[in-house]
Amino acid sequence: MTPGSSATGHHDALAPAPLREIGRCIRALPGFPGPGWWLLTVAVFGVNLASMTGSSTLLGRSVDLISGLSVPGFGSGRDGFTFLLVVVGALMFLELVTRPAATYLMLTATRRLSVDLRRRCLGATLEAPIPDVLQLGTGNVITRLTKDIDTAYRTVQGIGPRVVVTALMFPFTFVALTLVSPWYLLLLLLLPAIFAIPVKRTLTALPAATNALSTAQARRNNMLLDTIRGMPTIRSFGVRRWAVERLERNSWFTVRREADRIPLFLRLIGTGYLAYGVLLSGAIAMSTWLVADGVLTTGQAAAAIVLVVRLEIHVFNVLIFTGEIQNALTALGRAVSLAMLSDNAIDAPAPADCTESPEVRIENLGFRYPGGAAIIDDLSLTLEPGTMTALVGASGAGKSTLAGLIAGLQRPSSGTISIGGTDTSTVPDTWTARQVSLISQEVHLFSGTLRDDLRMASPEADDATLIGALTRVGLGPDSPGWQRWLPGGLDTLIGAGHDDLAPEVEQQISLARMILIDPPVLIMDEATSEAGSDNARSLELAAQEVARGRTSLVVAHRLDQAVTADRIILMDHGAVFEDGSHRELLSARGRYADLYARWSGSRDDG
Repeated sequence: MTPGSSATGHHDALAPAPLREIGRCIRALPGFPGPGWWLLTVAVFGVNLASMTGSSTLLGRSVDLISGLSVPGFGSGRDGFTFLLVVVGALMFLELVTRPAATYLMLTATRRLSVDLRRRCLGATLEAPIPDVLQLGTGNVITRLTKDIDTAYRTVQGIGPRVVVTALMFPFTFVALTLVSPWYLLLLLLLPAIFAIPVKRTLTALPAATNALSTAQARRNNMLLDTIRGMPTIRSFGVRRWAVERLERNSWFTVRREADRIPLFLRLIGTGYLAYGVLLSGAIAMSTWLVADGVLTTGQAAAAIVLVVRLEIHVFNVLIFTGEIQNALTALGRAVSLAMLSDNAIDAPAPADCTESPEVRIENLGFRYPGGAAIIDDLSLTLEPGTMTALVGASGAGKSTLAGLIAGLQRPSSGTISIGGTDTSTVPDTWTARQVSLISQEVHLFSGTLRDDLRMASPEADDATLIGALTRVGLGPDSPGWQRWLPGGLDTLIGAGHDDLAPEVEQQISLARMILIDPPVLIMDEATSEAGSDNARSLELAAQEVARGRTSLVVAHRLDQAVTADRIILMDHGAVFEDGSHRELLSARGRYADLYARWSGSRDDG
């Protein structure tokens, strides 16, 4: 199951799993009930339904006793009537007792399954190919992990037992009516013949409308997350109105998708009124004819009518619940498709990790977004082992795209990327992630102590090793950054819920994690973009320290690192425009020389 190519539009990048796949996934969960649970649940529901239909039938037959007739098993007269009422009362009590028992059985099993499914979805997200996860988007993943699973659980919690009762009530009632008189079969066969086609058409349209709504909600969530994350930029640019209007447009799009579903539900309800009207009037007419013909007693006819009357709520339940069930199945299908996302991962044996800085070979590389122009077209180059290569060029030249492709964040449209002689398209992306680490200008610190954050990179590292890595990037105990921002040392609480650190300190912590991970290949995508701060030089030195001895690729926002790199590649429109060392490119007096002259001049002016 591979995400589609429409993640950037209003269509979902990952369609809901079909019913068969949903069933297969749910049955494979650890909390799926065993045979004992099924036998007990079937028994409880069976007793509940038998009690309901039995009490209805006996209530109708009480008319015969009132009329002076006898009823098999109860006799006649006052004693027979009293005995019948006692049995009816017992059946109603049994019905009331078994209903909460059935509800308890269903909800406990469903809650376990929802926890298991959420765990599997999260695991699949972490194990799935990174391009697939990125294509879905953060909001979409969160919606599937939370809202979609909750929707399925709340549906079972709200209507699950009633759905089962309703589904079983029809066959139980039909059997009871047939036992009263086989003539009622004609009426029961007439209803599906009349209403099957319109109901089927409505139900066929519901899944697409439901998934369109879920997709719109996921897109709105993505937009909301994007707005919150970009709050500082929105404020500094003074574009609050634009941000609100953008979110408002997506919210109204979601409202319109919800409105598309309303006529379908109204059509179902209208069909329900008509179907029940035909059923009830037909039962009354048939009962009247059978009594007049002497085929049935008045009590038998009354029993048949009571059985039909008790079906009223279940007729509407079928139609109303059908929409909710369809909605729940679509939501569940979306969650299951996320749980199956890791099935798309390459399951081939991974080669041994690189023990030394490897060669990175890029051959005939091409990349384009679906329906768009090529970002990179037929690019070939080799990053020599243990060297630092700097990528420079204007915004949109393809620098970050190339970095993301090497790191495995995107799949090439064509060509190959090899690390140490291994084609990354033939191995699990977990192998690629172990060989290549990417640092971007967006740093995420995990909530907890600084020690906990660093040990995610090296779980076995002791405090001395952690402090050593921080010292190498200029954040040792004697540094101003440590004394100002890390008063608790390694016990300082960082990340969400705690005081924000300076951006350059966050970046230094990120660089220290790279030293602890010790990847053979390092990519820094504008990782020192905070170099305009007072700690500019220390941050640049920290980046150089981390890159030392590794095959490194630096997307240079400033030219500081480009100057010290072994090789500089100037990209333009996804192609290599100039290639050489700093000195060689200056001697060539080409575009890089002009770029460097403007940059160094503006730096001197500053």
